[in-house]
Amino acid sequence: MKMTIKMIKTDWLAIKIYHWRLIVMAATIVLLAAVGLSMAIIPIAAYMAVSFSVNTFAVEEKGKLDSLYLTLPLSRKDIVRGRFVFMGAALLTGLSVSGVAITISLPNMQLGDLYMGVTPSAIALMCSLGFAGGGFISLCMYPALFRLGYEKGKIWGFYLPIGITVALFELISILSNTETFMPKVLGWLRYWSEHTLIICAVTLAIGAALMYVSYRLSLWQYNKRDL
Repeated sequence: MKMTIKMIKTDWLAIKIYHWRLIVMAATIVLLAAVGLSMAIIPIAAYMAVSFSVNTFAVEEKGKLDSLYLTLPLSRKDIVRGRFVFMGAALLTGLSVSGVAITISLPNMQLGDLYMGVTPSAIALMCSLGFAGGGFISLCMYPALFRLGYEKGKIWGFYLPIGITVALFELISILSNTETFMPKVLGWLRYWSEHTLIICAVTLAIGAALMYVSYRLSLWQYNKRDL
């Protein structure tokens, strides 16, 4: 644990030139809330948080810090674990800020005949879904970045997940206008609103499982990489 914390501190100092992006992320969340796009805050915040943590790879490769890190009392496992704890902390912070923004900006959520008040349980449900989304994004990004480095890995580990995410949102947007899909969505939302605790537990477990798989794959890939 001591070495993991040391790695997090080292990464945080290494990306100090990118700390201003945290202000941009917070401003984006506030702007989305202000213009009434509150339902988009959670997925966007999850993506921005994980993407911010990717700056550690960019700085490491640009400054050739990978070899330097291994001269410190840090193992490859420490490096990987530190990156994941850093990413997890960024994700949880982003989701927490998003939950507050939604609570302030959104008086209620209503789709069709379904009404969900903005209660702590509803916010917890949305944040748990965001956590699962963050786990999926990390699975897409981190193994490729640890294996290929930032410049080579960003195509597969950064731009490809963006394309997939945008395509999924477009597909959902198209389907949501159909008469057959919308009732199913309302049915899911109604079930989720009535079984919030179960859904939160399941989505958190899915997110944690995706994070763990991403971590194990990243460690395996990083151990194979020549530095």
